[in-house]
Amino acid sequence: MSVDAQFFADHPNRRAHIRMPGGPTIQRDQQRAVRYLTECELEFRSLGPHDKSRRRIIAYRLPADHPQAPNHILKIPFLAFSDETIADDDHTLLPIIHNIMTDASK
Repeated sequence: MSVDAQFFADHPNRRAHIRMPGGPTIQRDQQRAVRYLTECELEFRSLGPHDKSRRRIIAYRLPADHPQAPNHILKIPFLAFSDETIADDDHTLLPIIHNIMTDASK
């Protein structure tokens, strides 16, 4: 069971969770090249140059009544500001997720 699935199993009333990315694991690409990458490393690289300590992953659980993927967990790469602390509660995280999704749909 993944870290995010375990969190949502322990906290069934939560819809979102923010955490640091996991450590390096072996990953294989389409050309069968193998390398060590941290969790969502390639997605974070697409966000441009930044300090690695600012990396966060927002895990968002889709609603149970979602037509295509009920209770599916989305992992959203997120860069925090250098002096920013983000509370790990739905009241704070759900508006952030909403803004990310609306910006991505444009």
